Amino acid sequence: MAAKIFDAVIYLPIIVITMIIAQIYFEDYRKTVRSHRQIILTLIVAVSYFVQEYCLLQISLININEVAFMMVVPFTMLFRNNHDKIWWGLLILTPLFANTVEVLIGIEPLHNWWVWLPESAIFLIICAALTTWQYWSLRVRYIMAISSLGLVELVSLAINNRFTIANIAAATFGLLLILIFEGQRYKNEIKNQQRINLLRRESERDDLTGLLNYRALSQEIKVLTQNRSIHNIVIGGLDIDHFKKINDTYGHFVGNEVLNHFSTVLRNRIHTAFPNHGYVYRFGGEEFSIVVSNHSIKEVYSVLQLIEEEMAGQPITTKEDITVSISFSASLTNHLNGEQLDDTLKRADKMLYSVKNSGRGWIVTDHHISAKKVHRIDR
Repeated sequence: MAAKIFDAVIYLPIIVITMIIAQIYFEDYRKTVRSHRQIILTLIVAVSYFVQEYCLLQISLININEVAFMMVVPFTMLFRNNHDKIWWGLLILTPLFANTVEVLIGIEPLHNWWVWLPESAIFLIICAALTTWQYWSLRVRYIMAISSLGLVELVSLAINNRFTIANIAAATFGLLLILIFEGQRYKNEIKNQQRINLLRRESERDDLTGLLNYRALSQEIKVLTQNRSIHNIVIGGLDIDHFKKINDTYGHFVGNEVLNHFSTVLRNRIHTAFPNHGYVYRFGGEEFSIVVSNHSIKEVYSVLQLIEEEMAGQPITTKEDITVSISFSASLTNHLNGEQLDDTLKRADKMLYSVKNSGRGWIVTDHHISAKKVHRIDR
């Protein structure tokens, strides 16, 4: 009896835990493969799942004379991602699979083939209710879901008059062990994801100004081009005029103050003028870029004019009490459909380079949709 209790409370739950870990690995891997391989990988997941469930069914029958824990894996995977259709299908099919195996090995009579229907309906209702109900936290809802499995199992044992100490232990303490382990594993997973997100955000920020960098720009353009609600993307290149002279004359500390002041003004004005549609980036040195979606080049040009007028009328006074006037040159162009980001940036950079060679302090715009004529406006 002690061996059966050990199997119900420790041995079988550990097997279920390893099954969960294996399916989480498959889930993470599926997210990385290309779409045309998704069908093959989904089939592999389904086959591996039923192989695992068959092994679990046999082991539980041998060790505690009762089928146990078979619904834990689909319940757990659905709570990880209730939008994954494969787990809804496997949730429905698992009772059918278990009952079919029981009929084939002679545990259940053939006339009881329909028993899987109410079982599937019960588990489907439980999962549908608890995965979509947002009143309680995900952790609380998962505890409720696994607890419901234990309750259903106890009711089934009572109806069939199969109460044994091992069966009761499996439906209570065995599920409790799985809950404890899965709760700790999920907690560690969330912490690791938070660390990854923090590192990703830090890798997308410029250390000096706190602005987004080229890596973030590339990601943002990718997101914008895939968003059907975005109908226009304007990319601008900006360069502080004669910044090298500022560094050579006053030193790098003053140069850093100029960069920070320029970054702050540019970011605040762009974010205010184009809330949720305007982003500012620093490429290094005195080079900056802006991305504005769902607004015309003319609108962006008008905002840049206001920014240069503000900077011309308000020179920066540094900590060393040095007064520095800031001006900038800029180019604006549309990101074309299907165009690589580097091609857009090269065009903007080429336009900006022409401004530098023409005396600086200008804003040029490039209308590719109409006559492809470059308009240059001198301040």
